[in-house]
Amino acid sequence: MKIKERYVEFVNENILRIYEKKNDTSLFGLNEPERNVPVEKRPAVGSNADGSICIRRNGVTVFSEKAVDKDHAPEEKVNFDIAFKEGHKKSDNGLSYKTRIGIALLGEDDKIYGLGDKAAFLNRRGYEYVSKNSDDPTQHNETYRSLYKSVNFIMVNHDREWFGLFYPSSYECTFDLGKHDPDILCINSDKGEYDYYLFLGDSPLDIVRAYYSLVGPGIFTTMKFMGYHQSRWSYTDAEAHELVRRHAEEDLPLDFIHFDIDYMDGYRVYTVNENYVPEFKKTCEEFKKQGVGVITIIDPAVKKDKGYRVYEEVKKIRGFATLKGKEYVNEVWPGDAVYPNYFRKDVREYFKNITKEFMDKYGITGIWGDMNEPASFKGPLPEDVEFPGDDRMILHDEAHNLYGEYMSRTLSESFREENKRPTVITRAAFATTARYTASWNGDNQSLWDHLRTSLPQVMTMNLCGFFMNGVDVGGFGNDTTKELLIRWVEADIFMPYLRNHSALGTKRQEPWSFGSETYEIYKKFLKLRYEFIPFLYTLQWQAYKYATPMFAPLFMYYPEDERVKEINDEVMVGDRILHAPVVDQGEKRRVVYLPEGRWIDYFTGKAYDGGRDYIVDMPIDSTGIFVKAGAVIPLMKGKTYVDPKEINEIFVYHAKDPEDREDICLPFDLHWDDGESLDYEKGVYDTIRIKVGNGKAEIERLKNDFGKELRFTLL
Repeated sequence: MKIKERYVEFVNENILRIYEKKNDTSLFGLNEPERNVPVEKRPAVGSNADGSICIRRNGVTVFSEKAVDKDHAPEEKVNFDIAFKEGHKKSDNGLSYKTRIGIALLGEDDKIYGLGDKAAFLNRRGYEYVSKNSDDPTQHNETYRSLYKSVNFIMVNHDREWFGLFYPSSYECTFDLGKHDPDILCINSDKGEYDYYLFLGDSPLDIVRAYYSLVGPGIFTTMKFMGYHQSRWSYTDAEAHELVRRHAEEDLPLDFIHFDIDYMDGYRVYTVNENYVPEFKKTCEEFKKQGVGVITIIDPAVKKDKGYRVYEEVKKIRGFATLKGKEYVNEVWPGDAVYPNYFRKDVREYFKNITKEFMDKYGITGIWGDMNEPASFKGPLPEDVEFPGDDRMILHDEAHNLYGEYMSRTLSESFREENKRPTVITRAAFATTARYTASWNGDNQSLWDHLRTSLPQVMTMNLCGFFMNGVDVGGFGNDTTKELLIRWVEADIFMPYLRNHSALGTKRQEPWSFGSETYEIYKKFLKLRYEFIPFLYTLQWQAYKYATPMFAPLFMYYPEDERVKEINDEVMVGDRILHAPVVDQGEKRRVVYLPEGRWIDYFTGKAYDGGRDYIVDMPIDSTGIFVKAGAVIPLMKGKTYVDPKEINEIFVYHAKDPEDREDICLPFDLHWDDGESLDYEKGVYDTIRIKVGNGKAEIERLKNDFGKELRFTLL
């Protein structure tokens, strides 16, 4: 249908596409089903007096466009010269745009969520963010307009109504979330078209699922990936051996060690500096025997170096980005460097094959993609840098936000061709990148503020379909402290991707770095993490299969509770665990809000009524884990690394309410497969329903196509 100059397409009952001219989405691709929505199932679409579109559901206006001028905002009439002298920066309020999409905010209490990895609170109303992947190692906060990822998805809550928006363009754009006009949400772009997807539903989970159906599915990693990762820029060979030895001898869980850039020969990708890490293949083999995989960093930039194999072979196929037809050169870690054109199939094929060759040669388990915004040391890449595609020329202004995705896609294929699940991590991403890779949120700092930020940041990434996401525990930059490190591992212990990583020249932050008390607490929580692996792995499966966020804001499961819509320091781990850690320096107790229902303290067994606040003691060695009364949780015991073949017994925790005489049980459907291959895509997995009754675990196999024999023991 058409309303004035705008078209409305009904993708399905919950998704509409509204546009004047469609953006070209061919570079990232969307999962649009065939359109065949009966008229009676379509939402009521109408127009306002100015011709803008409005939509009603159940007799209520749930969405309304708002006409806006092309000018972003009037220029302030002030003399800013003296402020410049002191170092103040002026915002770009005077910009105008080719495209401005205005959306009415229907109430002053409306909340806006989304936009990926911004270092901000859950509710981002009142701020302005720019979708342009950037490498900025300074101290991120909620005013940073751009970080490493460009995820053009937002979700809006008005009273009990919810809707979502996705802007399908990889060009730079701006999301003004009521900063310049508190009543208007505005998407601005100088090169993208007036074109967006609108998602409707009765709950935030409906909105997330509708969005995920368009951009997903996300990656489903190995079970092992959910173990603990230890990293530093950069471990020497001796340090790496000592670290793995200590973890093994001291019964301290570890699944991966990461090697940062110094393992390379002169920062040449796909090489090893034999002086820095001698006998690297032997090292990888030794670590593997101890249950520890090796993940190596790979940057996109290739050293411009005559005689260097990768440079010479890619140059031969004219596989690097160009400027005015000539090889484009910038500077990154190796000095003068060039950028692979991952947008061309033969170049992707080359890097897929050399990745496989490199991993096979040394026995490497996974690849960590960094600096793929793409980053550069001599200023940003010009917008007219050329990436000749298979069927058209792609300029950097369009390619920039997709560069990390195309690199990740290439790395991912090197695993998938061998029926392996990708063990790939990326820093840069676009909205669709979660199909190929796990992700982390870049160069955070050892600051209490960044610990606090880690929770809403990863919750927001989960809302945006990036389920396998995390931050650097302890902080990457600056020096951590004993208390900060302890509280950080406690707070992030359920994060889907759990890695401790620190920068060159900073204080060490391995588990033993601050003495015996820190070590024992850190060890206690790593062991707790490993106990929950069967539960967390099933949550990842549910996220992959059903778009149910693993690490979610409380409003995801309690959308009618106004109290939870701006709680940033509590998180739902699935639908049955609420984690409320300490995230403030010096605190030994905190206020915990528990939503409706009954909740059981995981450590003490104490029961709490929901719908109210509690002051809960949390000394330095504890955190707040509350389980929905009656819930079943599958656990494992005694493991210091994850090998699905060695897991033969599941321990069943039942959150029994001491005051419940009926012994209520909320069953759990455990997902189980080989934990490594892609066979789950062919349906080779088990679904095992676990109940508790009459003092024992009761098992029902709903699906048994993998056929793993497991013992179940009620705790």
